[in-house]
Amino acid sequence: MRFTDSFIYYEILTLFFVISAAEFFTGLYKSDKWSKNEWYINFAGLFLSSTITRPISFLLSAYVLNYFFPQYYNAFEYVPLWAGIIITCLLEDFTQYWWHRAAHTYTWLWKAHRVHHTAPEMSVFLAGRNSWLYLLLFPSRIVSTVLIFLGFGQAFLIGYFFKAIIGISAHSSIKWDKPLYKIKWLHPVMWVVERTISTPATHHAHHAATDADGIGVVNGNYGNMFFIWDMIFGTAKITREFSEHIGLEDYHEEPWFVQLGYPFFKSKDERSELSH
Repeated sequence: MRFTDSFIYYEILTLFFVISAAEFFTGLYKSDKWSKNEWYINFAGLFLSSTITRPISFLLSAYVLNYFFPQYYNAFEYVPLWAGIIITCLLEDFTQYWWHRAAHTYTWLWKAHRVHHTAPEMSVFLAGRNSWLYLLLFPSRIVSTVLIFLGFGQAFLIGYFFKAIIGISAHSSIKWDKPLYKIKWLHPVMWVVERTISTPATHHAHHAATDADGIGVVNGNYGNMFFIWDMIFGTAKITREFSEHIGLEDYHEEPWFVQLGYPFFKSKDERSELSH
């Protein structure tokens, strides 16, 4: 069976709706924290990520590759599928780790990524919640296009599916890992799991409003699919606990188009980072 774009995205969409339904039935969206503006951000962010910036990035990168490097098209199609999956997953996610880390280091990029952290609670919707600038410059998308161009198409699609499962579930309010930490015979397994991939516990800590509770790590736990990057580069924090406060500690809500469209749109609230 050959995987295709349409097959993979259908599966990812199904996964997204199943988990979002689980969040709904567990009472997440009944909170008064979810204002109309927050829902505008969620849906507009998903549209921006999947329908606008992703195709633009892919088409531009593919054009450059075909124009300047046609001789390398499918140059690595001989690589076994299993090896291709490992290669594409590691390269694509490694790129995203450093881009994500840079977004918490450089002010201009932080303003483009900030909307990802203004959500009042964890939810699957955070997976696509970023501004146009952050998404359009997203280097891992360029890396993805290069890998597909070089002949890793099938491997990339399969790897991307696994990445979506991990990334979406790590952002979700469904804490699938929490009960597993309490099962004694699973302790060695979970010790390996939480140091290998992103889990709700480690990624929720990244979205905490503060580090003061001893759980949150605002500038750390950057991994999306793999947590190994945080382990290797010293940005990991593992507590197996969940912060009570998610979002930004000093947050003054701006309109959805400001958060997603900065710097074309700026906040009129002088207290906001997006006002200048």
